[in-house]
Amino acid sequence: MALRIVTSLFGLYAALVLSGCSIGMALSGNKQPNFDYIVVGASRNQVEAEFGHPTATNESTDGKREAIYKYEMGNSPNTGRAWVNFYVDLATIGLAEPILTIIELLQGHDEETRIVYGPDNKILEIHGYTPPSVSKAVIEAEESQERFIERRRKSQSAPAEQSSSPPTQ
Repeated sequence: MALRIVTSLFGLYAALVLSGCSIGMALSGNKQPNFDYIVVGASRNQVEAEFGHPTATNESTDGKREAIYKYEMGNSPNTGRAWVNFYVDLATIGLAEPILTIIELLQGHDEETRIVYGPDNKILEIHGYTPPSVSKAVIEAEESQERFIERRRKSQSAPAEQSSSPPTQ
């Protein structure tokens, strides 16, 4: 009887660990909308390509139309997060799987954006969630990286140009 209980517990534990819930959850999710396309003057088709269909629409008497879009932020599919979960599972022999699954469950949050369209289906106003702006440090780092890459290209191509020219006497 005791052997049957122990076997059942180990079987349940193995099923939980081998299911790889946290890994599967990290690989699934919803793609975040690209807010670069959501600007005043953009067409309704561009907005719906990013947000999907609106959850509600309200028409006004002056020809304007307000659309409400709901979407999830912070839960995009992420292979890096899945690999980290896999390695943590290996290192802990699966003991961390319940914790990693809870962490994956807490990823992401729901947001809502209201967009007012004109009679020509172009955006007039945007209300609601706006993503945080890129920090100055990130912009400077990207510029520094581009300068480094350009210097490296020049330094690698300079010796090749010198060796291809005939020697002068």
